[in-house]
Amino acid sequence: MGKSLHIQGLKGTKFSQQLRGVNLEQVLIVAIDAAKLHQKALICNYFGDIIAKPFFFSVNHSGMQTLYDAIEQAVASTGAVRLFLGIEATGHYYEDIVREMAKQGYLVQILNAYTTFEERASALNWCKTDDLDLVAIAHALKSNKATEFRLAEGLGRQLHVLTRARRSEIRKRSTLRMEIRTLMDNVWREFQGYADHSHGRARKIKVFSDFWGKASLFFMEHYPHPAAICKLGETGLRKLSIQHNLKLRATAIRKLLQVAAESLSSDEQTLRSELLLLRIKLQDLRAFDAKIDTLEQEIEGLLLQTDGRLLLTVPGLGVSTAAELYAEMGDVSHYTHAGQLIKKAGTNPVVKQTGGSAGSYGKIYKQGNSHLRYVAYLAGRSLCLHNPDLRPFYERLKNRGKHPRSIFVAMGNKMLKLAFAMLRDKKPFLSNTPSCPLAQEMNKKLRFSCFITLGIA
Repeated sequence: MGKSLHIQGLKGTKFSQQLRGVNLEQVLIVAIDAAKLHQKALICNYFGDIIAKPFFFSVNHSGMQTLYDAIEQAVASTGAVRLFLGIEATGHYYEDIVREMAKQGYLVQILNAYTTFEERASALNWCKTDDLDLVAIAHALKSNKATEFRLAEGLGRQLHVLTRARRSEIRKRSTLRMEIRTLMDNVWREFQGYADHSHGRARKIKVFSDFWGKASLFFMEHYPHPAAICKLGETGLRKLSIQHNLKLRATAIRKLLQVAAESLSSDEQTLRSELLLLRIKLQDLRAFDAKIDTLEQEIEGLLLQTDGRLLLTVPGLGVSTAAELYAEMGDVSHYTHAGQLIKKAGTNPVVKQTGGSAGSYGKIYKQGNSHLRYVAYLAGRSLCLHNPDLRPFYERLKNRGKHPRSIFVAMGNKMLKLAFAMLRDKKPFLSNTPSCPLAQEMNKKLRFSCFITLGIA
């Protein structure tokens, strides 16, 4: 006889095997709602009969013992032979509970917050209370809707923490940079670029090729007002360029003097508040740059100690993106095929079919790990632009009229499939372009580490 199939696939097969032949009154469900201070739990049997009413517990030794005692009493009173525990992934508050319960031998299933929302909606109840959340978690466990069972450990956990922290700092720095641009608009709007209307065309001419480069930051910090530039003159600017190694070209000096002379900025006394804020923001920017550099150095060192370094052999995939992808994917040995990773990311398309038609693919599902979904999108965008081996895939979808964002998601899914195979088989990316050896491809991306070799068979 062939292998039996289940409507929920392998996941459903494993779930049904745990229930088959068991008295469902002896199947207990423990629903846990995590929070910052006041955790709550509910224990019922498979039919929904309440064994232990919702009760509070704390995440400390005595609080966790309260939870363990309640579970043991419920098992003893019902003679339970199967136990399903589930918790909603609420911020980071659930992680300590899952980790501590694993030490006691309890396997806690992790539910996506959107899953519990759907459970409340399916009951036509849009209220949200702790008790309703517990009921929704219990229903989701009965329906086998958990997404994960394990938390990251070891080096994977460290990468998990640091890559998310880096992403957070990057976003904060982006907000800060927008504030600095706004302040420079108020102080000296042409510093970021001026308009050229010659030859009947409207163009923007940049004074500095990189607004966040060394030269631009130097002048924003020390000479942010056009009057100071005019006072320096060409000779003064050349002297500063040599003294501080700004590498200003003659064209950049002429542009800077031109926009300074043409500027309609208010005097420095009037702009005193803006100039003070600008100095403070630039100090903050240096602090953010230093923090991000520290994080990236640590991330690079950790990544090179894991199989995740194999991802560096993929042209177009940098160290930070590779580390973040590896950390969010987790241990690939927990999965049987790449489609499970795509579903974990929530980048699988929603299929709509009716009446025997071929069906259509709509928007992505968006359930699952939002961090994995985001980094898969970033990886897909980078590969579309910088990977010659995968470029034909991008061109094919583009010629079919697909939106760029849809192509980036599709490429991200392809990267998840590639990463799954590479990490499972412990093999590097096989490029059709032999011009760049694998070790060279890896080492050119490293900023803080010495030359390395793959070291993996």
